[in-house]
Amino acid sequence: MIFLFEQFTYSLDYLKKVLPTDKEGRFKGLPNGFVGRDCKLDGVGYLFNGNPVPNSTGKKDVTDRIVFVLPKVFLDEKGTKGFGEDVPNADNFKIHAAPKEFLSQLSLWVCSSIGLYRLSHPNDKDVFVPVAPDAHHFNSDKSAPTLIDVMNSMKLFYAENRNLFVFTAKNKHSGNNRIDWRRTVAHTQPFMQGDIPIYMELENKKKVLDLDDRLLVLFFSATHYIEETFGFKMPQSEFYAPMRVNEFRRLLGHRGLVELRRIKHKYFADKFLKLYNIMKAFFEWGGNFSANDYSSEYLITSKYNNVFEAMIDRLVGDESKNIDKLKHNEDGKIIDHLYKENSLVFSEDDELIWHIGDSKYYKDPEDIRGQSIAKQYTYAKNIVQDFFSPKYVEKATKEDKENAKLHKKDIHKGVRYRDPLTEGYSITPNFFIRGELPQYDTSEQFKDQYFCKNAKERENLIAEVEDSDEFDNGEGNKHKNIKEHLWEKRNRHFRNRLFDRDTLLLQVYNVNFLYVLKAYTSKRSSLREEFKSKARKLFRKNFLDLLDKKYVFWAVWPKKESFDKAHNYAEAEEKFVNKHFRTLVGKIFKPVGQKCLILALERDFHIPIVSAKCYDEDVFDKIKSDCVYFHVTPTDIFPINTAHLPEAAFADNEIEKFDEQLNAFSVKRAIFETKKIGETHKLPKTIKGKLLTGAILGDCNIERIGIQKSPLDEYYYLPCKEEFPPHPR
Repeated sequence: MIFLFEQFTYSLDYLKKVLPTDKEGRFKGLPNGFVGRDCKLDGVGYLFNGNPVPNSTGKKDVTDRIVFVLPKVFLDEKGTKGFGEDVPNADNFKIHAAPKEFLSQLSLWVCSSIGLYRLSHPNDKDVFVPVAPDAHHFNSDKSAPTLIDVMNSMKLFYAENRNLFVFTAKNKHSGNNRIDWRRTVAHTQPFMQGDIPIYMELENKKKVLDLDDRLLVLFFSATHYIEETFGFKMPQSEFYAPMRVNEFRRLLGHRGLVELRRIKHKYFADKFLKLYNIMKAFFEWGGNFSANDYSSEYLITSKYNNVFEAMIDRLVGDESKNIDKLKHNEDGKIIDHLYKENSLVFSEDDELIWHIGDSKYYKDPEDIRGQSIAKQYTYAKNIVQDFFSPKYVEKATKEDKENAKLHKKDIHKGVRYRDPLTEGYSITPNFFIRGELPQYDTSEQFKDQYFCKNAKERENLIAEVEDSDEFDNGEGNKHKNIKEHLWEKRNRHFRNRLFDRDTLLLQVYNVNFLYVLKAYTSKRSSLREEFKSKARKLFRKNFLDLLDKKYVFWAVWPKKESFDKAHNYAEAEEKFVNKHFRTLVGKIFKPVGQKCLILALERDFHIPIVSAKCYDEDVFDKIKSDCVYFHVTPTDIFPINTAHLPEAAFADNEIEKFDEQLNAFSVKRAIFETKKIGETHKLPKTIKGKLLTGAILGDCNIERIGIQKSPLDEYYYLPCKEEFPPHPR
């Protein structure tokens, strides 16, 4: 096999040697522009060169007619090495330490990703295959089947039907050692003892290969032929002996198709009919392969970045026609990835927010720049604007309802951007996701399917960028610490207003490219679900960690005595918000189901952490006479309904007396954490007959928040759904 790399500069003579050419030495049978004037390959995919290539001994080796163009992500940052080996521009690229299985797996994953993308995007003009209008159809494909198509179908059929091969073999070959009395009586002379014949020579049932076996023998002969001829690892059988390669080669094309037609009437079961069609496609391909006038076959895309985007979207995003429409913004911009997930700060299952992502095909210091960042923020603004489009705003004004309640049946169902009480906005998560390959360190990496060199890399197949990652500031200067750069470039109109519509934050993730390929091309949906679950959980956790690092959060309750004329807690809360609106606008937000307000103030990092303060911390001088508060972190909320976990049991002596002022039960930190809520247990729905809304922990990490510790910080609070109050001490 020949391995080439996308966008790598090769010599013209070498490309003419490994790619199909006509008698005049011009490239033929390839997409226009695939070979650039600078001899860079503008595409990724698979080619079969119809012109036999002489190897180092001068012989024409059919193996070197298989050409794979790998994505540029497999090159190092300098673009000169691949998998630790120098990439020559005028000779074949050899990975000396790589086993056959690794190379076969790698090439098939890449080509399968293009094939799957082509099926889901049939109108994409940047994917190229030879046009063969007279070819027989295969898998509803109007073009002739390629070797990659057939190999993938063979492997999939074998993986899904192993029991079929075993059962058929045992069923047909059972009883081979039993006596065949009919043949024994017909062909041997018995010895008579009285009236009883005694047969001294017995004939057993022979193992006979009949027409029923022929299809299976052809299948395993084909897999054996592919493995021996092209070097791909293919399934083999312990029951059926394959034909010799030279003998089987004579069946390629017409002879094989004729033999299939002879035995077609023997098969009626769906599985055997499917196998029959696969073998029919193989012999069709074999006919082209063995023909004298055969030039080339290929499956190439000139924009593999589109394939990578489709892979990530299937593995991370939500899928529906309505979401596809929402991705296409009215200003012409198209969002790569979009999915609903729980809101970030103190959310319950019925409070969702859109997560908005953008794919970067490969890791490059210049891909996170001012223009990319600005475009990503625009995507988020467009989604929010669609949520608050005039048809919804006017309807909300007319019916006196908040927007979230009007999106009951449309694409925004469950999403809650704006809290009507505080006029605060939920935080909108934005992220970039980039493909990368671990750097080569040792040949042992080829034993790992994801090319990881240690357990740490294996555990971080999807990971947030490290502080050492470089980026381009948009002016040609490279710096380190992308995370701090993105924090400095965060979108905002006002300082210290986290819950403001125009405050937008952004993060960057690197994902193991081979992990993406395997998950996307795998026939097991469980692997894709695993990828999606792992990615979404990581995105959420890291965003919460960012908020925890950059902000200090408080849970705030209005005091009852400050609003004696209030008839219920909701009215008291409204009076508190109205009185201090100008002080708290953009800084407070009320989550669904929580009888408290969440106040967030940005940390001031210009002073030492031991005496750290927040911007505008003087807001407490204005509101403390009307409320009580304690410190919380954005992760300190535990849902009632954690799927598949048993309820935690609290003994009576573990629960302190119900606090009428807090409207909550208190549990000491040390006791609560032994229950491992969210890991091994979930919260009970009720405590002593009272319905719970969750659990909130006071934040006692004073070194981090830089403020005086409160006695409330050593407790978890289990808020209850009571009409009135809470109003903390």
